[in-house]
Amino acid sequence: MLRKLISALLAAALALGLSAVAVPAKTIPAGQTVGTVLFYITNAQGQEILVSGIAVSEMEADMKAGKIDTANHNYSLLDKYVTTLHQEAQGFTVPEFIEYAKNKSPLAEIRALPLALEGKSVIRFWEIDQGGYDDPDTYTYGDLYGVSRYNFPRLYEYWDYTKQDYFDPAGKMTREQAIDHIFEGGEPEIFTLSVRAFSQRYMNTSEKYGIDYNMEDYWLESGLLDNERTLRVMKPMTKDELYSRTPTAADTRYWVANIRLDMEKAPDIAPLGAVAAPTAVMTEAGDNYYIRFSCATEGATILYNHNFISPSYTPTSPYGDSVVVAPKSFFPDGEALMTARAVKAGYSDAGVVTLALKPSGVEENPETAASYSDVAEGAWYGDAVEYVMENGLFDALSDRLFGVGEPMTRAMLAIALYRLEGSPPVTKYAEFADITRGTPLSAAVSWAYDAGVINGMGDGSFAPQGEITREQIAAMLYRYAVHRGADASARGDLSAFTDAGAVSSWALDAVSWANGAGLINGMGDGTLAPKGTSTRAQVAQVLYNYGGK
Repeated sequence: MLRKLISALLAAALALGLSAVAVPAKTIPAGQTVGTVLFYITNAQGQEILVSGIAVSEMEADMKAGKIDTANHNYSLLDKYVTTLHQEAQGFTVPEFIEYAKNKSPLAEIRALPLALEGKSVIRFWEIDQGGYDDPDTYTYGDLYGVSRYNFPRLYEYWDYTKQDYFDPAGKMTREQAIDHIFEGGEPEIFTLSVRAFSQRYMNTSEKYGIDYNMEDYWLESGLLDNERTLRVMKPMTKDELYSRTPTAADTRYWVANIRLDMEKAPDIAPLGAVAAPTAVMTEAGDNYYIRFSCATEGATILYNHNFISPSYTPTSPYGDSVVVAPKSFFPDGEALMTARAVKAGYSDAGVVTLALKPSGVEENPETAASYSDVAEGAWYGDAVEYVMENGLFDALSDRLFGVGEPMTRAMLAIALYRLEGSPPVTKYAEFADITRGTPLSAAVSWAYDAGVINGMGDGSFAPQGEITREQIAAMLYRYAVHRGADASARGDLSAFTDAGAVSSWALDAVSWANGAGLINGMGDGTLAPKGTSTRAQVAQVLYNYGGK
């Protein structure tokens, strides 16, 4: 998994190497990730009882410890778009997940239950963006494992994306023979719930990746599997789906936040009680709202939705005793919408509630409320964090966390540069399939795209949560400097770095400029690591070097 932290991006004469550290599941205000997965069962009385709540970071730790299978699974899929799709994943079969989640329960009586998906039992998956729980993906064991499913490595070579149909590029087989040929090369594959995964659609692998259609284990070997979209439903194609040219990519849902097992013979177990619905109060000061959650049930865990851009998303981020700092810019009408849920193992609960919050007073001590427990006194990035926060370039994470070790994403850097520009009005919106028009993120991305600072992914998407590499940061900053009419003539000697050849051709000029301007230096081992990702603290330092000194 590509989670190595890179060295700090420091000023001209400074090069600082940092060791890799474990990073928890992301809780980014502009993010769409799952922090905690809830697993429920339905009892004989029809009540939902929480078995366990499992942090994605805990699953990742268990995978690293060998407690979760790390076998790599490959999935070839047809999409509703013209392209094919290749996915890879590591994780659970559904029976394995049920056993894993059951054993995570703190209650012995629940751990002793014979929970299983069998017969007419069903398993239901709700995604982070399925508000109201009105559209779960529902399966029986037979749906998942009673039918033969496959990975088709030949699918990519024998798919004509211009006609959206099967064909033989050599012209020796008919369409029907090409389909038979694809099926004959099929490999049995199983339905899984992934902890780590990577997915990519493309038109022609040899043109885009230079790997002659051989996609098997490609993303694993490239170190790109991550838990960004955990849990993820990974559903291989059947023979019928292949022959009927059925697009199944939409079935591989991600950000599954809630799972419920409805057994044919429901367990006769009563909940220990019912958890009260959470409540919240909100104050304000300056550019921020300050939200404090509470629950009348002792020992309950409160989950809230940390994604301020889509405040209706399912709540999965655990709330501590600290305040949640929410930028007012995400709630321009003066009312903060926040979904929340209070849960407790062995208990039933009130489900997801939507809280419409208006400020009830002024935050008495916003400096204390918004202090960041992860910014160490005297840290090399201290001034940079102060700069980006005082100038509103970054949004802090919840619970008094800046998120110094969290990876920087494309969305965050687009927003930061947009704010650095003064957040100019946007009249022309860029159309990306994964950006909701009219949101603050849409405005930032549209400005950055129109200014030539950032590009899309080439398939109609922007990939807002994609981690950003050192050479991509250099390119964005270089384009921004050119856009501003600033002096961008500085050039560094990249030949001094042993991996200078790894810099992409499109990024060479920008990386040379960033190095010459003292924004990006070496790793301390003679390398540049142009494909390495960057943390929020490191990018804050770059922006501080660029405009704060």
